[in-house]
Amino acid sequence: MTSYYFRIFAFLFMPLISTAQVVNNYIVQPSINVRWDNSGRWKFNSALEHRSVVNNGWNALHVQAVQFASYEVGFYSQIGMGVMYRELFDDQRPEELRFTEQFVYARKYNNLKIAHRLRWDQRIRGENLTYRWRYRLSGSFPLNGATVDATEFYLTSSIETIFIAQANEKPGYDQRVAIGLGRALSNNIKLQLVNEYRWENYTNLINRSLFINLGVFYSL
Repeated sequence: MTSYYFRIFAFLFMPLISTAQVVNNYIVQPSINVRWDNSGRWKFNSALEHRSVVNNGWNALHVQAVQFASYEVGFYSQIGMGVMYRELFDDQRPEELRFTEQFVYARKYNNLKIAHRLRWDQRIRGENLTYRWRYRLSGSFPLNGATVDATEFYLTSSIETIFIAQANEKPGYDQRVAIGLGRALSNNIKLQLVNEYRWENYTNLINRSLFINLGVFYSL
């Protein structure tokens, strides 16, 4: 059974690995995520993340805290807003404060869950204000049965396009492709490993990064 999951995992990651033959930065980003709701339409998510670049040794970049709230409006849809604070480990660069508004439409088709997400970010770095408009299409499905039960694996993938605008700067575009494997450790704890390849500012001076995201998700 273990070799079966490994073959699926390797097969799905192979296109991402081959695409990432040219990479400027290798990034490791562990995170802790907590989700809770009030047994109604409101849901809340908190996250703490740490990012390091591992091109030549281990170099910590920043730590960030995120708080998000979403509200179910019906018809498989949610609206939400959040705030993020990023503390950089570089005294020459300003800290970042980010506000986000989003709309999500998510629906299950048998055991496949598809989600469309629209986001609008306002990033404040010192005196600079940057706007980002984002669209992400994601999907996930369990490897056993129709639902993800305790001790079972699931697959997840996404593709996201980002348009970036800032005063007195040329507009930029980012593209992200991700695929990963998760496992439910219990009814309320999940562990997820996602590899994400990013093309940043690909209409100007393109930068390619490969992110290794390891997340622990806990539902109250």
